[in-house]
Amino acid sequence: MKKFNFTLQSLKRYNDQVLSGEKSVLGRLRAELAEQQSLLDEKTAEYEQSIIKLNSLVSGGTTAMRLSLHKKYVSSLQQDIYRIKAQMAQKREEIEIQLEKVVEATKEVSKLEKLEEKQLEEYRYAAQKEEEQRIEEFVSNGVSNSGENA
Repeated sequence: MKKFNFTLQSLKRYNDQVLSGEKSVLGRLRAELAEQQSLLDEKTAEYEQSIIKLNSLVSGGTTAMRLSLHKKYVSSLQQDIYRIKAQMAQKREEIEIQLEKVVEATKEVSKLEKLEEKQLEEYRYAAQKEEEQRIEEFVSNGVSNSGENA
């Protein structure tokens, strides 16, 4: 009997490649989100330190110009934090969309794997039947040959 050959092997290979690509994109998006989180942590720490310094400037006495400059700096940090949070929210949406793509690609690959398994079972069943038929022919030929020899 000929070797087993899954009829949709090229489609399965293509879907495996698609799944791999989608997973790669998802990984990249998650890495970008982690980078943004790290940047947010840095900016938040910098903001907290600036608030502490601003409070010490206010309580310690300083010039209006220096106080105004530091307030603008604190405000700038606040704007950076809002911008980063907005980017992170957008990135999370992208990740959710990409996750759906990965799930769909996984389903497609899974369907083809199940179909391949079913075809393999049918192949094995046919091979077993073919082997049984050869044994029957061998036995029946052996019986009729031994009857002629007797």
